[in-house]
Amino acid sequence: MIRKIILLILFSVFVSSTVLACEGREIKKSGFLYYKDGKGKFIEGYDIENPQDKIIMVFNRGSWHVKKGSRFCIQKNNSMQSVLAQLSGTIIDGKELVVWINMELWKAGLYTHENKCVKGEHMYKGKKLYFTPPYWKCMWGPPTYIKKVKTSKDDILQVPEYVSNFPLKNRAAINSAIADIFVKKGTPRNQLFISGHSCGGIGSLRMEAVFPEVYNAAISLNPNCWDNIDNDLMREFQLDEIRGAEKLDALTFHGEMDGASSYLGISSYMRWIGDKPGAEWVELPVHNSPNGKEFIINGVECKIKYRMNSGWKIKHNWDYGHKSKAWTVVDPKEKAEMKKKAAGHNIASDMCFTPYLEDIKKFIAKKL
Repeated sequence: MIRKIILLILFSVFVSSTVLACEGREIKKSGFLYYKDGKGKFIEGYDIENPQDKIIMVFNRGSWHVKKGSRFCIQKNNSMQSVLAQLSGTIIDGKELVVWINMELWKAGLYTHENKCVKGEHMYKGKKLYFTPPYWKCMWGPPTYIKKVKTSKDDILQVPEYVSNFPLKNRAAINSAIADIFVKKGTPRNQLFISGHSCGGIGSLRMEAVFPEVYNAAISLNPNCWDNIDNDLMREFQLDEIRGAEKLDALTFHGEMDGASSYLGISSYMRWIGDKPGAEWVELPVHNSPNGKEFIINGVECKIKYRMNSGWKIKHNWDYGHKSKAWTVVDPKEKAEMKKKAAGHNIASDMCFTPYLEDIKKFIAKKL
């Protein structure tokens, strides 16, 4: 029973990148992506002509857990990869910007061990409970339980040594190895940028905060990667690493109406990131349509199907851990109204986000 409960919670709380039906071309491999006038061009792998003249933006998807065989879709709507791939082909300082989609994150380990982080020394007051201090410390801690995956010996990007039970921390080694591959193939390190959405957004900020020598800078979209719990230590673990950076070469896009299942994962509680030396911040819109429920950017209404999944005040009791009675909604009417409104977490998946690509171009030009 506990296993079923936690799987339901993982589905509703942890999944930060909504998966929609693909009406275009599905891609499972890593590679360069171009998108223009409704048509996509994909170049699999790490090789591209004249690598010395390329500016490569590595994009990391969201979600706590990425399985082998996951895919993205090349299509006009509901594809963040396609929206960002409109950047490919842009000439900046005589060099071509290209977006490279990272589909290697599954190598950071399988998220199948959460039940081990509530047993023995990880129990809370003698009970096996998720979402308690011992649970979070176990998940963020050394790789005691995480299941290591395998890849073929011919794979240019091998599975790295794990440093944590939490896959997000292991992804840093993967992104470092990707940067090293591009450098060996001829692209100067100064022309490499890391980007990501949601958990990928936090991961990109983390790369710049903890490993600033790997990439030139980061582009982070709607960064948050923790639970919808008011006393969540995982949130503090992640943000403390970013707070500790003396400098943060990063451009962050975020807004008040994010709506992902991450407590206080909105701009008013994270705008300090943009105040760090080297950092820039772009505030995304609130619900500004006539009915107050949708987003409009430069006169274009964003077609976002999914509604807000957070944004109302909640309280969580550690004594009940993962059980449904652990959560209390402070104002049910506030929740009911918020759930009618579009969630901004995946706003970059809609073509309405296109005007913001100019901010990315300007940021990259400034950092070169």
